[in-house]
Amino acid sequence: MTGSEIHILLIEDNETDAILVQSDLQQAMGDQVSVVHAERLSSALQLIQEQSFDLILSDLTLPDSDGVETINHLRKHAASIPIAVLSFRDDEKLAIKSIKAGAQDYLVKGSLTEGVLARVIRYSIERKRIEEGIRKAQQRFQTIFEKAPLGITLINLQSGSYYDVNPRYATITGRSVEELLEGNQSDILYPEDVLSYHKDIELFIKQRSQDCKIEKRILRPDKAIIWIEMSIVPFEILADNEISYLCMIEDITERKRMIENLRHLTAHLQDVREEERTRIGREIHDVLGGTLTVLKMDLDWLSKKITAEPMHERIESLYQLTGEAIETARRVSVNLRPNVLDNLGLHGAIEWLIREFEQRTNIKCNLESMVENLSCGNKSYETSIFRIIQEIFINITRHAQASRVDIELAEESGEAVITVKDNGVGIKEFQILNPESFGIIGMNERAQQLGGKIEIMGMPSEGSIVTLRLPLAVMATSDGESKND
Repeated sequence: MTGSEIHILLIEDNETDAILVQSDLQQAMGDQVSVVHAERLSSALQLIQEQSFDLILSDLTLPDSDGVETINHLRKHAASIPIAVLSFRDDEKLAIKSIKAGAQDYLVKGSLTEGVLARVIRYSIERKRIEEGIRKAQQRFQTIFEKAPLGITLINLQSGSYYDVNPRYATITGRSVEELLEGNQSDILYPEDVLSYHKDIELFIKQRSQDCKIEKRILRPDKAIIWIEMSIVPFEILADNEISYLCMIEDITERKRMIENLRHLTAHLQDVREEERTRIGREIHDVLGGTLTVLKMDLDWLSKKITAEPMHERIESLYQLTGEAIETARRVSVNLRPNVLDNLGLHGAIEWLIREFEQRTNIKCNLESMVENLSCGNKSYETSIFRIIQEIFINITRHAQASRVDIELAEESGEAVITVKDNGVGIKEFQILNPESFGIIGMNERAQQLGGKIEIMGMPSEGSIVTLRLPLAVMATSDGESKND
């Protein structure tokens, strides 16, 4: 048999009909087809065991089998081979029964033409090939579904009911597959997360997104609270345009715990660093600053006592240098630990920082505040906010090439929002994502510690916008004790 030859098993007990069918096949397809003839079902089943066939053409009425039962026997022993029925009966009901039993087509003897016969053969083989491909794909999906290390469910997002659930999904949720199929997605969620879950799902469906990821907590029957990450994608359209969704869940409780521990460690290190900076700043201000001040006073006294040149000129020069050293020590001390936070509070410290930045860089600044008071009494919290804004100004000085900076303090939807916009060259996306952009990384870490987030956007030749969002509820409850203590 050549690569393009179609090998057909003809099951026909009437010798005349068998000869006619073989003749029609030869005329329709010539050398493209080879036919093996069997008069009985038992003989055909034996041939199926010994040879491979691309198609079975079978009469329904045989000496050892009759009607649809013939198809059932063939399907049992040759499930992968397409079957086309040959019958002398032009019976629509019998044809439908045959198709439902697994036949690819129903042909009436005596009404076949060469073109129809050739087309039926090729279509039957192709339909069977497609069916077999679908069957194998379904088997592969079922294997993946059952054995996947992720929890997987087919779900109706609108109602929350499950169509199917894999064993891993049941294990993660602490329930049996049967319990889940009888229940609802909301039943497994931690009560405080149910409302936000429904809002996320409504938005996902409304936007007709291709996928979404949601992190929520579930409550197991043993009262254990588990963090899961849900990945949801549309799966198939069912009756009445109802859509089933594929939802995969992963237990991320340990990941959440590690991230939280890392955040606590980062916060602790930041507190330690701030304490050390405060200590060094105090040493510079009190000891070095005090010593330089005494030295300056003595130089002033000497300058008045010694008027002869060139000694007087040298003393005056030392007097000026000492004054500059005092100013440098003051500036370093303030940068290490801005005492304006202690004296003026957060809002006043931001105003001071803006004035100091404007004087030092000659970049025009405009502050618009719609918040009465940002201060919350938590020194660690306020220091973090101050450091974030300080880092923004440092980046503007180094990279923006700006001539104007606008700062806005506002409240939006339960958040304190601090926006800094410059008219410089505009930060590029690769700079934002650069793993060596330690200033941006530091700002993000500080914002996360405060329960907030940083948003950075750059527009070429138009400037950059940095937005710090902080939950007012957290600020209101920060009563002077560090949240990381």
